[in-house]
Amino acid sequence: MQEPIAREAPTGKLFDGSPITINQIVDKTGVPYQAVSTENIWVGGYNVFSSPRYGNQVTPFTTGEAYFEDLWASVMGASHSVYITGWQVNWDAELKPGLRLFNLLLLAVQENPQLKVYVMPWKHSPPIQTYDGQTKSVLEAINDLAGRKCVWVTLASSLADEDSGFFSHHQKTVIVDEKIGYVGGIDLCYGRFDDARYSLIANDKGREALNRYNGCVKHVGQVSKDKVVDPDLLTGAYDNHPTFGGLISSNHSDVIAKIQAGAFQVAYGDETPYWSRVRHPAGLQLDYSTLNEKTQPRMPWQDVHLRVDGPSASDVARNFVMRWNSEGGTEVLPLPQTPAPDTNLDKCGVQVLRSAPLGMRKAEYEKLDPAAKKGITAPGLKQCDIAIAMRNLIAKAMSFIYIENQFFVSGFGSAQTDPDSLAPNIPSEGPLSGPAEKIKGFGTGEMSTHAISTHPDEAPKNFICELLGERIGKAIMAGPKQHFHVIITLPVHPEGTLDNENIVAQVHWTMQSLVFGAFSLLNRIRRFLKARALKDKKDPTWQKVLTDANDVRYKDIDISACDEYVTLLNLRNWAKVGDRYITEQIYIHTKMMIVDDLFALVGSANINDRSMLGSRDSEIAMLVSDTATHRHDIDGSGNVKVTRNFARKLRRDVWSKIFGITSGVRPASSLQIAIDQPGNPASWKAIQTVANKNRDLYEAAFDFIPRNRTVTGPASSEPASIWPRWDTVTRRQIGPMPFDAAFWAGPQHTKGAAEKLSDVQGYIVTLPIEWTKGENNNVGFPTSLVAENTVPQKADGVSQKPVALNNDADNSKGEVS
Repeated sequence: MQEPIAREAPTGKLFDGSPITINQIVDKTGVPYQAVSTENIWVGGYNVFSSPRYGNQVTPFTTGEAYFEDLWASVMGASHSVYITGWQVNWDAELKPGLRLFNLLLLAVQENPQLKVYVMPWKHSPPIQTYDGQTKSVLEAINDLAGRKCVWVTLASSLADEDSGFFSHHQKTVIVDEKIGYVGGIDLCYGRFDDARYSLIANDKGREALNRYNGCVKHVGQVSKDKVVDPDLLTGAYDNHPTFGGLISSNHSDVIAKIQAGAFQVAYGDETPYWSRVRHPAGLQLDYSTLNEKTQPRMPWQDVHLRVDGPSASDVARNFVMRWNSEGGTEVLPLPQTPAPDTNLDKCGVQVLRSAPLGMRKAEYEKLDPAAKKGITAPGLKQCDIAIAMRNLIAKAMSFIYIENQFFVSGFGSAQTDPDSLAPNIPSEGPLSGPAEKIKGFGTGEMSTHAISTHPDEAPKNFICELLGERIGKAIMAGPKQHFHVIITLPVHPEGTLDNENIVAQVHWTMQSLVFGAFSLLNRIRRFLKARALKDKKDPTWQKVLTDANDVRYKDIDISACDEYVTLLNLRNWAKVGDRYITEQIYIHTKMMIVDDLFALVGSANINDRSMLGSRDSEIAMLVSDTATHRHDIDGSGNVKVTRNFARKLRRDVWSKIFGITSGVRPASSLQIAIDQPGNPASWKAIQTVANKNRDLYEAAFDFIPRNRTVTGPASSEPASIWPRWDTVTRRQIGPMPFDAAFWAGPQHTKGAAEKLSDVQGYIVTLPIEWTKGENNNVGFPTSLVAENTVPQKADGVSQKPVALNNDADNSKGEVS
């Protein structure tokens, strides 16, 4: 079988300098490999970051604990280099109980005098605080402890093509000796150290300080001051030198001693670089608050990371080296050599893909060694390889698609609100009404009222929602009935408190993309169902319902009919602590798509404009197609279909985990059929049955969680507000919310109902599709900013059409109409 690797470019070389080739896969005897499918899912075109390469061993990690254990062993075994980059890299991130990233790197360089470590966190933009400057100070202090220069830290600014101050470097990679590459969603930062139990206990496994983590609640505990340090005291002129002839130690030596003894990063209440503290000492305070383990839950983490051993690891290394050199790393690194082709049929084909702004690519190119530039044309386009890969996968899907992602913000047409809703008339004391300066908790600090209130609405542009709807529509409109299903697992809301304006905006865009928008995912399905019914009746206007936003005949279709084609899930856990039952969402941070147990895409890219468009956040991902195959009856038809081992095992591992089977904690054992046969309609229905039951149990026990219907006050049985304890009739808050300190003063569960939580099976719950129905939660944020970094910026226009990605892919030139 011949698979096109890349269309020939004028220079005859890819951007990495490797020649463009078309590989034929053969076995050890030279016989061409017989394809089990003629589908080609690789991203082509001379603009793509790398070619697919065979002969890779790919290992998935479905918990932070498993990833960190493997990473620890790899770094300790490194012979010459370790490269680390991340959106957030914290020196005191817990990698093992009581052991931090600092411990790992110090031990590694002490045991191997030849080892060099290069760390590149994102240089954060206010008001986002990632503690990048503090990580730089602490990790560079390892040089003093090791007695040699062995650790370099460079903070990477965004090189986005539009308003670079508002976007970020979002890749999360570690590369060891340029032979082992780690790529996925797990940053080396707070909160990620987790296992399959999704424990809610705040101090479980020795978590301290910022590792005791939940960004969705008000912290009411206090950290012991002797367990934390302020790394800013490493860098001042006074701090660096002993005083009085060495009779008194400096701040620098005291802080280093505390760090070596096991201290952690102290939290900052706001932006507090050292110079600001000197200028305004009275106005800046360190934050010693933390979770109270006796009353508050931590937020568990769901994420996936991959390890690649083989030729594609060099592509991951090349990405780091190009970025490092272009960001002004103090030591210039040579590009890794292009690996020789490997057609080992026992291993995986892997393509390393990026989202990379043109400005970033130009900076990388300018810093290439002159010899490396020979025969290579300077880049003229951004890279949006990951979006193109998603498009290819959706188009090729035959039975099912599984998506696990931190976000789902995509083109949905026009926003829809219920004309009978009272939400727009909620008075200024309400959570979501009126000018931004009157909204509780909004329009303060860095996120100024002026910036929020003067920016126009900006609709999402990326095409993921449209493509999913079209693929489901293809199954609906087919002559014979086709079974096709999409399962999407998301956070119930983005990380943060529900009185934060950017979280409110993100909920708005997510719910419009999934449910409420004129062309939301569910409404696209309803439109196709209505079009099929009209077509069957020979109605000549049946196509109009698919294209005309003003054609609302799709509302004749009950939204429950979408259950046949899509399942929307959240994850949640509960525990009993002392006198109270506690609950928290399990935060999905994964960025993964699996199709038909054949192909898997895992990386750092979210489903939103920041990640998909290519001109904003930098991203990296790996598209994996295992050459090892088996045949399984995945749809219950009795007919076996070809599956690829890697994709099938990854999906089975993830589903076993979220169904509670891996941990053995209240396992949903009835869902074994779904694990074995993901394309079987009985599997979808079984998943929905368990998720619905779990949702009902949680909603009965906790009236404050995001939910379908309000259960307290005069607005009882109405769609729940974004604050479920907000009554839309009396226009007042009924009871505190988790962002209020008063909430944690006593138990907040419903007695009796909470005692039935033992009936919960696994961790899946149905996404509450009526939550915020009709409510005007658009506080004016441009949707391009709704991600990790959410500072208001100038909007770049309004568009409800799918964006042309301009990646010059060989099968569509990156354009979607």
